[in-house]
Amino acid sequence: MDYFIRELTPPDPASDRDAEAWGLLERFADIVNRGSAGTYGEGRLLETSQRVLADWTMPGQVTTRLFLAFQRGASDLEAERPVAAAKLMVSPRDSPSLAYPHVVVDAPHRRRGIGTFVAAHLEDLARADGRTSLQAWVEHPTAGGERVPAPTGHGSVSAADPAARFLWKHGWELGQVERISELRLPLPAGRLRAHVEAAVARAGAAYRLLTWEGESDPEYLDDLARLNGDMSIDAPAGDLEADEEHWDAERVSQMERRVLAAGSTFLNAAVLHIPSGTLVAQSMLQLDLDDTTRPAQQDNTLVTSTHRGRRLGMLVKAANLVQLAERYPECTGVFTWNAEENAHMLRVNEALGFVPLAPEGGWQKRL
Repeated sequence: MDYFIRELTPPDPASDRDAEAWGLLERFADIVNRGSAGTYGEGRLLETSQRVLADWTMPGQVTTRLFLAFQRGASDLEAERPVAAAKLMVSPRDSPSLAYPHVVVDAPHRRRGIGTFVAAHLEDLARADGRTSLQAWVEHPTAGGERVPAPTGHGSVSAADPAARFLWKHGWELGQVERISELRLPLPAGRLRAHVEAAVARAGAAYRLLTWEGESDPEYLDDLARLNGDMSIDAPAGDLEADEEHWDAERVSQMERRVLAAGSTFLNAAVLHIPSGTLVAQSMLQLDLDDTTRPAQQDNTLVTSTHRGRRLGMLVKAANLVQLAERYPECTGVFTWNAEENAHMLRVNEALGFVPLAPEGGWQKRL
């Protein structure tokens, strides 16, 4: 039996009359969620149709196309059930040479050539768009046996993992390994505050901690844009191609509006350098509002290079966790992703109580 690919079109977010488009979007999210449950746990990290739609259609620097694969000649019932979900993202301004494909084959349909079929389709689209490299992030199991190290010398993936074997077979190279970590909540009430107090004492009187939920004060948007731009070049990238991202105040606002439109909220902690009047550190958490018991997701944490060594990274991460506990005490955890060579941030995470969950490989294929 062979297969065909259908590109999705966005439903009208203001109407539920486009039943077919909404149904396809829900099936897309379902396949993605079943694929990630093995790493994060059932129902603990979910894509909702609202989140997928916001990331897909809201204004921003990234252009996204969504696809579902179906069996050709299947029964009427089976024909309504996709066998794979796929996404292709490009960011023409930030990374003109790169495309970012993602393919999830539903478990009952694996090892039938569907992944190869869908991945080839995305690669053809990337080539036609003038892209010269592909990058993808893939979760891998923590199983033992022979390991293949990342070229950075930090982290590894299992040589027997089917996803890794698939990527090697199709010309991909492992460029970096990130550590997925989890912090289980709640923590003892005084532990986080002790981290905050110690970090405040180390930072000194030249710095002031700020925390907030939701959209940022306009006076800080330029600083947040600068911090996000710095993150794009300061974060370790291993052997992966990395381009500087172009951030301004409007892009920060777009990102914040997209998070809110996805049905999520976000919590920020930042440090103001009083003499210069600028933000020099920031950490952000996202939390799904449809079920605030699910773990939050850690977004960027960054300290401006000239202000490092004063425990500002610990300060913003711990302070944001305090804010999370105060505003959403029912939240059961936080997931975070860090390059294995980022020893400093991993030490901060470990001090806060994060534990390793799984490796995530950063892969690249040159076209």
